[in-house]
Amino acid sequence: MKLTKLCVVSTMTICIGGLSACTTVDLSQVSIQQPQAITEQPKQNVVERAAYSLTSMFHAKGWCESGPAEMTKTATNVLLNGMDKDSENTAISAIAVSTRQLSADLSNANKQVEQTTKAAEVYLVMSEDMAELDTELSQLEAALLSAREAEAGFGKSLQTSSNFIVKRKYNALSKSIDELKNVTDAYGDRIRSQIAARANAERS
Repeated sequence: MKLTKLCVVSTMTICIGGLSACTTVDLSQVSIQQPQAITEQPKQNVVERAAYSLTSMFHAKGWCESGPAEMTKTATNVLLNGMDKDSENTAISAIAVSTRQLSADLSNANKQVEQTTKAAEVYLVMSEDMAELDTELSQLEAALLSAREAEAGFGKSLQTSSNFIVKRKYNALSKSIDELKNVTDAYGDRIRSQIAARANAERS
C-alpha cells in the first residue's frame, strides 16, 4: 500500500510514492473566505421612511440647517404651534437665487410634505389603539422642524419677490406644513390617550 506524505510549513508539498512529480501549493496565495456577519438593519415603516426622507432632502437642498440625526435630537423642543422668533431669525436667508428655482423648490418641498402627511395619516388610522408610536412621533417632529425652518427661509426669500405664482406656491407649502403639524399632534394625542388608558387600568 502506498502512502501519501504531507509536509506543511509555509507551503504544502504533496509527494505520492512511486511518482517523480511533486506538487507544491503556496498557502499564502490561498484566500480563505470567512462568512460575513449579517447585520440586520432595523426595519422602518412607511412613516419613518417618509419623515426621514423629508428631513434628509431638506437638509441636502439647504432648506434647513440640520440633518436627520440633529433634528431628531432637538425635535422634542419644537413648539408645534410654530417656530419662535429666535429660530426664524437664524433660518437660512437665501434658499434660491432665482424666481424659477424658488418656484421649483417650493413645489418639491410641498410634494415631500404632502407625502409625509399622507403616510402618517394612513398609518395612524391602520394602527391599533395601543400600538407604540413613539418612534413615529419623534420622526414626525423632526420632519416638522425641518419643514418649519424651510418655511421661514422661503419666506425670507419671498420678501424680494413679487411673483404671484411663487407666493401662491409658498402659501400652499405653509398649508401643507400646518396639515403635517395636525397629524403630528394626532400622534401625540394617541400616545397621551394610551398613557391615560394604562394608568386607569393599573388603578382598577
